[in-house]
Amino acid sequence: MTDSNEDKLISNETDAQSERTRQKIHQWLNKPMRVSIVDGRVLIGVLLCTDRDQNLILGNCNEYIGSPSEQEEFRALGLALIPGQHIQSIYIDEGSSSTTPHSSNPSHTSITTTKDHIVDDDKSDD
Repeated sequence: MTDSNEDKLISNETDAQSERTRQKIHQWLNKPMRVSIVDGRVLIGVLLCTDRDQNLILGNCNEYIGSPSEQEEFRALGLALIPGQHIQSIYIDEGSSSTTPHSSNPSHTSITTTKDHIVDDDKSDD
């Protein structure tokens, strides 16, 4: 195989992977999401928007210190921008389009972020 054919093959694989990622993120729009950030806070809200830098905008967002529980106090933020560099992990409720996440729903997807990309920890879609 020549260098140009190898470059085309790599480019096609990268384009296909980017398109799959784009489609997956599009499915997560308007879904309840729990985002853990590096300082220990947890933000729960509805995914409204993201960008190439993995920044997230959550609507109807509440902030918890530590793990959210029904007895723990929270601070209502409303609309929140979360810089991608501060995201530790993301947990998405794929089975609901409501604004209240349900921790007992079995259709949750766990996402782990790295500095370079988002990794889907839920291998059931493969």
